[in-house]
Amino acid sequence: MKQFLKYLRKRFLNGKIDDSIKSLKNLERNFSKPINRVGCIIDTNLDIDYYQILELAEKIGLKEKDIKIISFSETNFNDPFSKMRISKDSINFYGNIISSDANEFISYDYDLLINYFGNNKILTLISSKVNAKFRVGFDNSNKDINDIIFSNIFNNFTKFSNELIKYLKKIS
Repeated sequence: MKQFLKYLRKRFLNGKIDDSIKSLKNLERNFSKPINRVGCIIDTNLDIDYYQILELAEKIGLKEKDIKIISFSETNFNDPFSKMRISKDSINFYGNIISSDANEFISYDYDLLINYFGNNKILTLISSKVNAKFRVGFDNSNKDINDIIFSNIFNNFTKFSNELIKYLKKIS
């Protein structure tokens, strides 16, 4: 019985992701400068630290107030991004977002959304709900949520940051 409930929960979540990605694909997204607001969806299981994100923001020409960060963590401990956080409990049985932090994060519009996570269904759902002009992420996450997909640099924020800055300069 427990396996069946787990299966149903997963089906509901996958259905919500599929529906949200369909809506996302219908939106016209164009990168344009200036970048005034950046959203970051972070998996704290990866090797990243809050100050690295602030350094990236500075390279883009932003201040800390121009960045919204939401982090995924299984525990409350060791989460350097504890201002806005989500966990597996942020999504109910039916795949609906029930976290006030997640809903607040989604309520903002972003010029750039950084999806710093891999294959995480909860973060994929959150990302697919965000209104962003341009999105970047990794090849080991759902490719339908990103406009630029980085490969061979997963979980290396320094390389990711350097590559992102190069791309942003080229497409401006």
